[in-house]
Amino acid sequence: MTLVDVRRAVQWLPALTAAAYLGAAAAIGPQIARLVGWDTDVSSPLVLADRLRGSGTVFLPHFSAWTSLWFELATRNLPGHGGLWEASGYVFAVLGAALLGWATARVAGRWAGVTAFATALVVGPRALRSLFTLAYHVSTPFTAIVLAAFLVLLHRRYAWLLAVPVGIFAGLNVASDPLLLPAGVAPFVFAGGVLAAATRRAEIALRTGLTLALTIVAALTSNAVMHSLGYHVAGAAARASPGHDLPGHVLLLGRMVALLGGANYAIPGGYPVEPLRALVGLLVVFAAAAPTIAAVKYLTRRAEPLLQAYACYWAASTLILGLAFVITTNAGELGPGSMNYILAVAPAAAAGVALLGFGSARARLLVALGVAVVGAANIGGVVQGRAGTPRGEIGTHERPLVGLLVRKHVTRGYASYWDAQNLSWQSGMRVFVASVQACDVAGKPLCPYRSSVIESWYHEKPGPTFLIVDPTTGFLTTAPPFVSGATATYHFGKVTVYLFSYDVARYISLRG
Repeated sequence: MTLVDVRRAVQWLPALTAAAYLGAAAAIGPQIARLVGWDTDVSSPLVLADRLRGSGTVFLPHFSAWTSLWFELATRNLPGHGGLWEASGYVFAVLGAALLGWATARVAGRWAGVTAFATALVVGPRALRSLFTLAYHVSTPFTAIVLAAFLVLLHRRYAWLLAVPVGIFAGLNVASDPLLLPAGVAPFVFAGGVLAAATRRAEIALRTGLTLALTIVAALTSNAVMHSLGYHVAGAAARASPGHDLPGHVLLLGRMVALLGGANYAIPGGYPVEPLRALVGLLVVFAAAAPTIAAVKYLTRRAEPLLQAYACYWAASTLILGLAFVITTNAGELGPGSMNYILAVAPAAAAGVALLGFGSARARLLVALGVAVVGAANIGGVVQGRAGTPRGEIGTHERPLVGLLVRKHVTRGYASYWDAQNLSWQSGMRVFVASVQACDVAGKPLCPYRSSVIESWYHEKPGPTFLIVDPTTGFLTTAPPFVSGATATYHFGKVTVYLFSYDVARYISLRG
């Protein structure tokens, strides 16, 4: 084999890296899916969908995720629906990467398509954990990819027909997660304008406008319908950051981009080891900047119009999403969890490095080596269990605790948010736990914690119940006075379980 043959083979390293990464994800995926359910933000929407029966207002977190909820309600009567829900997040992630690869190949050839597909997949362990759920804004990167794929077809005559389903789909997901506005909708409008101007075809601008109009109508309609049906979304309106917070938000954004790609400078227990972590971090930051570099390159060189527009789409996605991250308070308040706000940076970076590398053999070689390095580091992190979720105190004692409740025939109760729906889900719904928090309203010491719950869960019903007090989590760390009336008390590590012969909902104020 000649040196030229070796170089040609190395250029396809991204394909091999993606295959190895998918193999690791498939082998460890069931464990990741099982553990991620200990995060109540993940399990609470699943419990709500499984038990969405009764009456009263349904309270949802600030991103309503209508599309995920509809999918879960449509499939909840299927055998094994729990496993289906747990696996669906990553299925959509892989399908999204494949669609990204197809769209990039249409613009820049087969190597670029394969490289974009591979690069989008080989995210860091923390991001992989998020992609194994339907909860963490994962509809946004998928829909952003759909819009990018439609952009590639926007100059075709049949694009008029595709504008209808794409616009409606985008609108439903905007209503589900407003992050899609900066990550996908605004970039699509900008890139559609670039394509229309470069080709001097007014019909492209009209197709772009039609898609935007349908997106807006679908978003407003779906929100109006769901709110009229009694669904209430907790407010989390974006607020402008004060000027003195902006440098810190820029630094946080850099750390989150690095964490997304597998270099952990954001949370305790940094990985991988230095200097590999620094190398991965630098490669990831460059990849995040690649769409913007590609857009400037192809605009200034007056490249083929579709290439200009496609590069501009992903550049705008990265820049607008990053700007929204920095100038609002939401990401700063969430800290390391804000990485989930920028999941769309992964496909943008993947398209960007592919667009920069496809033009020369040397560039393809460098990109391939970079993808291989990042992919190998992240495969190692996944194998080492860095994509797992801490069980917490309640998870450590789940089996004996649930076993006790089932034996005592007390399978309905209350706990703090971080111990409630996750315990329900991880028990296979053998016990049902509604989330509460300490309060003092109308003389009652407990109030509902209104996130992925339905009001009727807190209406007093016949039969025994339990109360879990866990000082290691927030919302309910000390026992309220009425536990003096418990028929039995059990301790599991730092967790205390109180059993009652009646429904302690009588001590929960619905006005709180």
